[in-house]
Amino acid sequence: MKKVFLLMMVVLQIVTFSGCWNRREVNDLVIALAFGIDMTEDKDIQLTVQAVVPRKLGQDGSEGNATVTYTETGSTLFEALRKLNTVSSQKIYIGHIQLIVFGESIAREGIQKAIDFLERDHEFRRQAVPVVTKNMSAKELLEIESIYEALPAVHIVNMLGNNDAVGFSRDMTLLDVFEEFNSTGNNLVTGIVTKRGPELPQYVKGLRTQGTAVFDGEHLVGFLNPYETRGYLWVVGEIGSGILVIPHEGLPAELISLEIIRTQSKMDVEIIDDQIILKVDIKEEGNIGGQRSPHDKTDAAEISYLERKKEELITHEVTEVFDIAQNQLKVDFFGFGELLHKKHPQLWKEIQEDWNDIFAECPVEIKVETKIRGTGQILSPSLDE
Repeated sequence: MKKVFLLMMVVLQIVTFSGCWNRREVNDLVIALAFGIDMTEDKDIQLTVQAVVPRKLGQDGSEGNATVTYTETGSTLFEALRKLNTVSSQKIYIGHIQLIVFGESIAREGIQKAIDFLERDHEFRRQAVPVVTKNMSAKELLEIESIYEALPAVHIVNMLGNNDAVGFSRDMTLLDVFEEFNSTGNNLVTGIVTKRGPELPQYVKGLRTQGTAVFDGEHLVGFLNPYETRGYLWVVGEIGSGILVIPHEGLPAELISLEIIRTQSKMDVEIIDDQIILKVDIKEEGNIGGQRSPHDKTDAAEISYLERKKEELITHEVTEVFDIAQNQLKVDFFGFGELLHKKHPQLWKEIQEDWNDIFAECPVEIKVETKIRGTGQILSPSLDE
């Protein structure tokens, strides 16, 4: 019995202290922060990785950023990634990726080949932030330096996240891309990064992260500007904050800033006399944030005016983005097809192949209701008397 007990103890120690079979020491790895995916003229995949240089982190007075970029090409994304290991001194580890950049070239050609690899690889971080470049390549973006952050990829991620305050881009993760890309009756919309001017900037502060990219299936088909993007976000219910600028009644130069504090949006589809009708119901509440007018805006008539003008502005932004979707791009990137699939599965089965064409002809009903809930810490504006 004693021998059996000793044998069990030995086996337990062997199992406990044998370590992980596929362990990798940190010193043997290159920690990647960002993936940039482009397509070459020969239709190969060009992969650029922005990685951390550990010895530069935390060094006071060190010049440049604590990153390095590696670029390789391959017939597939997986091959390009493996080939990168031949130009790096250590193996590249992708478990800490913060940013995924789809270059405009591969976005227009089709991102399915990239999405497939990103979904399959078990190490890939699903919370990474996806973005599409406009008028620049992913490689160019990842080679731009930052003067605020040691890690430029982190700077870009933070810039994209800050758009929540204005509602001019879309806050999403790689997991959101997977879900939207694979959804029935919807098309992918992602944030973008572009140049502020005609020349490629040296620093990240010369970039703009406002606007979105619209896909039809796997293909990029167009871009929305910041206000068109906000119109889209009104429809899908993803406005978290922002500022609506309203002119004073009869005095267009005297502008009033109204802060968005709460929103609610509901999309629906109805079938009346064999006609599919798209419906959007938006509710918004906000505060008076500031005004260039000395006039008191707190009486009932002025509050009613501001609420009415907000409703008109929101309706205009939503109407504009529907015009783009139905008449210019002819793509349902809101997800009305997904609603139709859930509510009327048999009808959807019959029309899904032609849905974008049908969507382009559907009438749209937009209902907007707004409220002014506060005026900040003062009522009437201060006056110079």
